[in-house]
Amino acid sequence: MSIFRNPEYLQVLFASGIIADRNMNVDRDSVDETVNRDDDGDKQGLRATERDVQSNSDDLEQANSKSVFNSKKALWAFLVLCYSTGPTASMVSNYVTAAILSAANLLGHQAGSDKPCSRRGTNISCLVKFGGGEIDYNSYTLYLRSISRATEGIVSILTAGLADYANYRKTMMMTSIFLFGTLALPFAGLTGKTYSHLTALSVLYCLLTTIGGVYTVIEGSYIPIFMRSTGWFRESRVAATTGERTTWNKGVSISVLALVSSNIGGLTALIIGIILVYGRGSYVKVGYFNYLLAITIGGCITILFALLGQYLLPSVPGKEVDRTKTRFPLLVAFRNWLKLLKSATRYSEAFKFCIGWVLWNTGYSNHLQLIGALFLQVTGFSRSSGVYSVWSFTSVIFACMGSLSFMYLYPRLNLPVKSYAYGFLLVNILCVLWGCIGISNHVTIGYKHQAEFWVEQVLFMSTSSALRAYNRAIYSSMIPENSEAQFFGLEITLDLATGWINPLVMGIIQDRTHNLRFPMIPNLLLMLVGLGLYSQVDISKGIEQAKVDLSQ
Repeated sequence: MSIFRNPEYLQVLFASGIIADRNMNVDRDSVDETVNRDDDGDKQGLRATERDVQSNSDDLEQANSKSVFNSKKALWAFLVLCYSTGPTASMVSNYVTAAILSAANLLGHQAGSDKPCSRRGTNISCLVKFGGGEIDYNSYTLYLRSISRATEGIVSILTAGLADYANYRKTMMMTSIFLFGTLALPFAGLTGKTYSHLTALSVLYCLLTTIGGVYTVIEGSYIPIFMRSTGWFRESRVAATTGERTTWNKGVSISVLALVSSNIGGLTALIIGIILVYGRGSYVKVGYFNYLLAITIGGCITILFALLGQYLLPSVPGKEVDRTKTRFPLLVAFRNWLKLLKSATRYSEAFKFCIGWVLWNTGYSNHLQLIGALFLQVTGFSRSSGVYSVWSFTSVIFACMGSLSFMYLYPRLNLPVKSYAYGFLLVNILCVLWGCIGISNHVTIGYKHQAEFWVEQVLFMSTSSALRAYNRAIYSSMIPENSEAQFFGLEITLDLATGWINPLVMGIIQDRTHNLRFPMIPNLLLMLVGLGLYSQVDISKGIEQAKVDLSQ
């Protein structure tokens, strides 16, 4: 057999006891006689040996591949990829929605007349075409979000179900990042003030949001791999550090660094946006076209740094797809999801934590969209291009400050691990509640003055970013090995239950009330329920449950 000429296979064979010591005294004549007498049995034995060799070599290959993540080079490569997605991601969450709102405001008309929509006000009534009818222009973006979140969840099921197999993890992540950057390139050409260009902006927004879910799932799945591999981070400075807390320290550090790296990428694109706004002219001269050009430049940055990350990041060989059971990998993805859902009782704490995370994240992300639209409305579309660019830039700054402060304080403060989640969530809830207070026209507060937005930004963005880092680190400690992508995909898949319904409900509320503070009520309720679920999670029990492999 050719395998016996390969010294690496011989090493495996000797180590596993398949081949005996070569100094043993073997009766060659007896062996020859046995082989001639039972040739079929010998062939079966060789096939069994090959299977043992292959199994052992696969285990060694997987162990060696994961050991490469115990290095600064692998971590820097991962951070470069996180940075690469930042420019386009920040453009999608800030400039794309602002461009769609601005275009809709220009194309729409006041209810009951053909007059152009108001450019500034605490409550603007503006109708635009949608399908066969007309809806509030803010509802337009909320409905788009509902559509994109639904498609994002469906695609994420396929992504998370396959990413843990073979070499799919890196391939799928890189493909999604390159596509993410490429979809941002056409925006600079969509400067026409027509419904066809508004439709094109809307389609690209939905596609970008959907693809963003793919790389988010796989990026998150790398955190537990680094937690189990890397030894770069220092131990906690709190005395009597437990093994669990040491693992969390690493997870918090990796999670924070990934978020900060992505935020720095976002800051790069936002700085370009500020330069364009103040360098090329005000809103009156150029309109929202500065946003569109900045989006395209952000896509170019994403593609450029993704090429560098593609070269530096090592691959992680995962489980092999059993071709004897199915020839179609997509069926494997759906079968894995059924298996994962059936394991809810076995990994009960991870599931409870994930549901709480989903509810908070739905309220958080929808609140960001509402507060951005409300900021544009209160400051005025006709003169807010520069102010909005600065506001978008500082939001990322405060997000970085929040997560970095959490990374610094966590290993130095001997506080119960769940107390961080309670603190961050309560601040988030207070910020959303403040907007609900302003629903009445007789109340003079509730995001009706520009100063309120800046205070909200400091509190909301810093605590939200820290909570995201906390969630990814703690959740990583409660999921079994070799199922990272499946469990991180679970967060987006469960979001199918609320991620698309909540924007739809918000859109209907906005269409009836024309008051952006009314749709904040569902977000407040989601965060309150999420807080209750966080309080029910037993993290230590979840870590013990994660020691059992999903395949068992």
